[in-house]
Amino acid sequence: MSSTILVAEDDAFMRTLIRDILVAGGYHVETASGLASASALMARKEPDVLFASLDLMREGECDLLDEARRLGFQVPLVLLVDAAIENPVATVRESRAFGYLAKPVDRFRLEMLARQGVVAKELLVRDAGRVDEIARVHTLVRAVLETDDGAFFILDEEGLIVDCGGLIETLINPIEKPVAGCDYLSILPELIAIRQAGTLSEVRATMKAVCIEEKRGGVVVESCIKPVVEGGALTGFVVAVRDVTAKRWSETGLAAAEKQYRSVFEGATDAILLIDKESGKVLDCNGASVRMLGFEADAMCGRNIRTMVDHPEQTMKAMKTGVKRISYEYLRRKDGSSFPVELSLSYYTNGGREVCVMSGQDISRHKMVEEALREGARLYRAVVEDQTELICRFKADGTLSFINGAYARFFGEDEDEAIGSNVFAHHAPSDRQAVMHWLETANPDQPVLDKEIPLTRHDGEVRWIHWTNRAVFNDREAVIKVQAVGRDVTERKQAEKALSRATQEKEQYRLNLVATFKSIPDAILTVDSNLTIMASNGAAASLFNFDKGRMRGLNLEDLVEGDGNPCVGVLKQVLKTDKPVRGYEIELELKDLGERMLEINCSPLVDQGRQHNGAVLVVRDVSHVADLEKQLQQRQGFRGIIGRSSSMQDIYQLLEQLSSLDSIVLILGESGTGKELAAEALHYGGARAGKPLVKVNCSALSESLLESELFGHVRGAFTGAVRDKVGRIQAAQGGTLFLDEIGDISPLLQLKLLRFLEQKEYERVGESKTYSADVRILAATNVDLLESVKQGVFREDLYYRLNVMPVTLPPLRERQADIPLLVEHFLDVFSDHFGKSFEDVSQEVMDLFMGYSWPGNIRELRHALEHACILAPGKIVGLKHIRKDLIENTMNHSPSLPETLPRYFPVTVAPCKPGKEDVLAAIQQNSGNKVRAARQLGIHRATLYRKLKMWGIDI
Repeated sequence: MSSTILVAEDDAFMRTLIRDILVAGGYHVETASGLASASALMARKEPDVLFASLDLMREGECDLLDEARRLGFQVPLVLLVDAAIENPVATVRESRAFGYLAKPVDRFRLEMLARQGVVAKELLVRDAGRVDEIARVHTLVRAVLETDDGAFFILDEEGLIVDCGGLIETLINPIEKPVAGCDYLSILPELIAIRQAGTLSEVRATMKAVCIEEKRGGVVVESCIKPVVEGGALTGFVVAVRDVTAKRWSETGLAAAEKQYRSVFEGATDAILLIDKESGKVLDCNGASVRMLGFEADAMCGRNIRTMVDHPEQTMKAMKTGVKRISYEYLRRKDGSSFPVELSLSYYTNGGREVCVMSGQDISRHKMVEEALREGARLYRAVVEDQTELICRFKADGTLSFINGAYARFFGEDEDEAIGSNVFAHHAPSDRQAVMHWLETANPDQPVLDKEIPLTRHDGEVRWIHWTNRAVFNDREAVIKVQAVGRDVTERKQAEKALSRATQEKEQYRLNLVATFKSIPDAILTVDSNLTIMASNGAAASLFNFDKGRMRGLNLEDLVEGDGNPCVGVLKQVLKTDKPVRGYEIELELKDLGERMLEINCSPLVDQGRQHNGAVLVVRDVSHVADLEKQLQQRQGFRGIIGRSSSMQDIYQLLEQLSSLDSIVLILGESGTGKELAAEALHYGGARAGKPLVKVNCSALSESLLESELFGHVRGAFTGAVRDKVGRIQAAQGGTLFLDEIGDISPLLQLKLLRFLEQKEYERVGESKTYSADVRILAATNVDLLESVKQGVFREDLYYRLNVMPVTLPPLRERQADIPLLVEHFLDVFSDHFGKSFEDVSQEVMDLFMGYSWPGNIRELRHALEHACILAPGKIVGLKHIRKDLIENTMNHSPSLPETLPRYFPVTVAPCKPGKEDVLAAIQQNSGNKVRAARQLGIHRATLYRKLKMWGIDI
């Protein structure tokens, strides 16, 4: 029957993942999203193991473990914690759990904890039964002893009372009531104590029971002192004190003694058999033996002991030689089954017949506990062997008694051969002396030594190891062994050295910064809150036209000529508002340089107390940048993609941002818009450019073939699979996988692709082995995926998994400004391809192209030009070389045009140079902002300033 595991986790995905892994391992799994549902599940069925998240362990005053104990269960708990938790061991201890599982889930650790939890559950059940059994036996033994009409004392080897009972006051008459721990002889009258002291000495010397009789107050008292021997050593005494007056003087006393004997005989919990020592026949048996063996009492008597044990010859030989204990034997029941027992043998003679009293104690539970302990030790060994840390145990003299696999691999040693060698053989003398000194001074208050030492690995590489040595002490507080755990901290040591070097270089960097500050061509000026100059460079002195050596300590307003200097105005604004000014552009007349375009940046100066105590001004000459700005704003193309329209500029910027990332990109657009070129631009512009780019046309293959193409297959996976095939995913390892027309794949393949995208793991067709993939996913489609999701033909979860970063390519009809550039590009391509020289297309052809809607987008434009270039002899491509259907389609979409050819189509006319009215209108529309007005007019800012100056307009 499979074990039941309860998983209490509020995260549905994590709950489902753990359940699937455990169900695959053969466990019966119940799941709960909250404490209430978990309690209800436990009330219906006791779980063997409980996996619970830390957040759900306690809600209010309710606790899952307390709820389990209220139901009478003992359930091992495994905490589900986040990987970022600081001290999981302390959390486990505080929550009374036996282990923890960090999220995200490690499959191997989950299965290991599940197995350990089931074993722990069995141990808890066995231990609980063993405790109950010990309590029951203790109660029965005490009941047996209490049924006697005498008194009994159980003493340790020193004669101190461990337990006592019966008619103590009547038979002993002590001065004070005996208690556990007091000396037995001290409670006896002086004369009796002297005699019994000698008896105790005799029993201690002979290891045999001695009985003595004494007269106390007119009665005869018998004291029997029996040694308790275990493993050949004396561990204590049992003193039984009885009134034997009646036994000595009347037959009635004999009958009472017989009755008392039978009471003890029948009340014993162990099986007791009286056996003829010579023949082996059972003479008598008690009730416990009848219950254990399943025979009737009459049927038991007369049977031979040889038929009731698994090793009859050894048992008979032991009885005949007078052996008093057989530590391990099996008794057979009536039904043929057997169980392990420990046999105690004693002998006496009755009427000339030698009789053996055989007492058998059932040790089945003891064996189960031993097996559990061995299993626990095996699991501990397995856990230690799985650790990456170096783990060893050694004695106080350094002799190794245990190493794990990581320790053996580090030093290149065999585990068995390393045992017995000296742990300090790999240490430097100074490190060995430090550990030995600690061993001499270690005590229970300071049992741990942490030390980092360099050790040479088996391959000769020196690694820094952080050793945590924990001493184990005996009862005299002397170190008997040391448990050591070593962690490789080489990377941290290297980082510390790098930090030290960085600190040493800090001063040099400061000096370099000063030199850099002085050599920067931008004017840099630092002032305090009163505009007093604190620092400046040579460019600032040239900008403000004063002596650099006399600037520091002077007020900036006293040095600057004229009122309303924009640099002073910006500084005052920053000092007043404590907010920076970025990219403020002005045009100033500079001495020796003339009119220049300047960019002003100013930031508050903040001290260590985060208080603003000045400002930093940086002035840069951006005249040449302004001249080139308009040209740089538009790119003619990007990584094989042709176009300079504003929409394509946005696409180029987006592709640049996505190239260096590994995120999934979904490329959307109509057929022929260049989705494959966008995928190539993303791949070859990123870190994976040196790895393969594998393309898959999802619409060109059937479902079965597409699955085989993507994931690969093994020989014999299906009809026709005559050899193993490498899938496209495996072929793209380390690179990029481009899934074109992904909107056309089947629902079944959508599910498998979703699992691959989520876990980056896959299985080849016909094989159950799981492979990991390191690939970047790019997908493209001309289908409206959101509409497909609404229609139910495309999975919603796959859509959202793919739609991480969509890139929508505009159709050609929305980027007509790019048609002339595309025509020029394709003419160059076909000139090389056909061996002709094409310079341009005629104005009629360009009008035709500009007026056509291009449903096939760039692909249709390319094919139309290819057709024309085949027919044209060279130089200029005319209207007569264009396909007739293209001309007719254009005319059908423009019915207002005449049907005669050549047909002319309007083209975009370049704007005229703006006049005075245009400039003033643009400035008014942009609220006086001349920069935005210049951009609206399509002219450079410097041109606008020159026009205003020429017209004498001051705005």
